[in-house]
Amino acid sequence: MMEIDFSNTSMSDVFPKIDKQATCHKVASFLKWTLPRMVLIAGKSLTDLRSPNYDGMPKAPASGNSNDARIVQKMYAQEVIKQTIEAIGKCDKECREILDMLYLQDYTDTMCYLDLGYSESTYSHSKKPKALLQFADVYLMEDLRVPAAES
Repeated sequence: MMEIDFSNTSMSDVFPKIDKQATCHKVASFLKWTLPRMVLIAGKSLTDLRSPNYDGMPKAPASGNSNDARIVQKMYAQEVIKQTIEAIGKCDKECREILDMLYLQDYTDTMCYLDLGYSESTYSHSKKPKALLQFADVYLMEDLRVPAAES
């Protein structure tokens, strides 16, 4: 394991600044477009993701005639789903509710902020971005954070 000299390491070295708006856009795009595609490839449904029976473990293909690339794609899709569910679960309760409603239950933004009792402004400018940024911080399959431009 690599040793780090924390006495000579600053917070900005370990956690570089991110472009919050671009990161929110990238996370929202991932959850809105990539996640449903992975669910389809894995042979699941969004309802399966909310079920406590979903274990995220790759399953053996039903047919022995599948080619290796399809098997790898399905296994990768299953891992993306597993990591996504774990990342949502690591977010705080408020953020978890927003992410679950928007991307697992297919709520609209309006349905979400009304159901949670937020104003449109508070939801759009504070609550939803916070949820997307928390997800970016804890999702492990790829880094969804967009680095801030150097000034």
